[in-house]
Amino acid sequence: MRWLKSLVIVLGILIVLGVLLLGFGFYKKTTDPEWRLFGEKTPPVTEQQSPNPPTQERQRETLEPFGTLSLNLPAGCVITDVTPQRRVTLLKIGPTAACNAVIAVDVRKGVVLGTIKPQP
Repeated sequence: MRWLKSLVIVLGILIVLGVLLLGFGFYKKTTDPEWRLFGEKTPPVTEQQSPNPPTQERQRETLEPFGTLSLNLPAGCVITDVTPQRRVTLLKIGPTAACNAVIAVDVRKGVVLGTIKPQP
């Protein structure tokens, strides 16, 4: 009978620890959507890509200002829609057929990642 009580106590402690670990994981995921328990969040940045890469702590605390980002849109073209998706924001350009495009912008680095145009 004594071993059964010990087993129940040990399993109860394991359940409590599991619930605490699950709660911690939910908290970390809500504060940083790219957080993982095991493994790296993003591939490491080489010195050629960025001469002064920010540390993880500094990157979480504040975003570095990047100044003015010029999209170099032709005359008459405007941003018709903005769709934020975590780290990338999609800018839909219009209103005429000559202006139709989607521009992907990295909001943390302030860099245009690419442009998608329907015509060649």
